[in-house]
Amino acid sequence: MAYEQKPNWGTLWPNDYKKQDIHPDVKGDIFIERELLETLLANNPTGLIKMSIGGWAGKVVNKKVLNVQASLPREAPSKPLDDNDLPY
Repeated sequence: MAYEQKPNWGTLWPNDYKKQDIHPDVKGDIFIERELLETLLANNPTGLIKMSIGGWAGKVVNKKVLNVQASLPREAPSKPLDDNDLPY
């Protein structure tokens, strides 16, 4: 079965071609779904796009990789938090 890329997911692989310190340690791609991209653009008229990214360490073909997922940013609380808002 062929590998199928999940929408809004990507993988960072070790950069086997790194020759200098200025080269990235890891490289990869992320495949952004058009719907997510359109929502991000519509909600950010300033020109700067904020996207949340999560990462999970993994291993593929005996190489350490970092799997990443892009999503809409979390909304800030509508009011400042105080001690009564904390669950502990």
